[in-house]
Amino acid sequence: MTRRLRHWSLVLLPALAGCATHADFVQQDRQLRALVQENRRQLEQVQREVERLRGDLEEGGHKHGPGGDDRLSALEQRIAALEHGGTPPPSAPETPPAVSPPPTTPPPAVAAKPPPAATEDDEWRREITREQSAAGTVNVPERADYLAVLDVLARKDCARAVPQLNSFATNHRDSPLADNALYWAARCYAVTGKQNEAISKFYDVTLKYPKGDRAAAALWAQGNLFLEMGDTPDARINFSKLIRDYPTSDEAPRARQKLMELEH
Repeated sequence: MTRRLRHWSLVLLPALAGCATHADFVQQDRQLRALVQENRRQLEQVQREVERLRGDLEEGGHKHGPGGDDRLSALEQRIAALEHGGTPPPSAPETPPAVSPPPTTPPPAVAAKPPPAATEDDEWRREITREQSAAGTVNVPERADYLAVLDVLARKDCARAVPQLNSFATNHRDSPLADNALYWAARCYAVTGKQNEAISKFYDVTLKYPKGDRAAAALWAQGNLFLEMGDTPDARINFSKLIRDYPTSDEAPRARQKLMELEH
């Protein structure tokens, strides 16, 4: 404020030298008084702000942190500037509190879905596909008739397939495909719930074609049907016959395992 007063004193010197009128003196006096009042008003305002900030720091200085001390210093500098008539420095901007970023949580691991279990129909179709491939290598005139029945069997249309299979086995008793026809007729009986008919037809396979490629499979299927019916003694007889008569067949190891399970 003292500097500004000196400034206005220098402004008034030419007037005192006789160059200014009375009106000029009055206007300059009003401007000087207004400047003094404005400086006084700013000084009082800053002093009140300093007192308030000091009170806050005394009550809970640890809550305000270093930002409160910086602001108090800035206000004190502003008071000093106003008292000496200089331009007060700009108020220090309040430092916003540091915000911790939210913890990043990794997304939950997604377990890989297991492949869907094969259904009975899928397994049935795979077996028929293997049968079609094997029958396709048998060079006999009746092969086309047998493959045509297998097409019906692939759709699991046992109502149509069983009569055709039985008819094929009757009409081609000496065919290398005859035992296959009886075996699949027995399988159809089994999947449609006709267990007794299935067991009887499996007996036909083993009795009529003991050297055929379906004899071991017929004994295995027959033994499992006995187990389903609760006839464990007959099941043991079938599995034992399978191991004895067809020890190198694919079904023999499974028959041994089944007998061990039945012993326990």
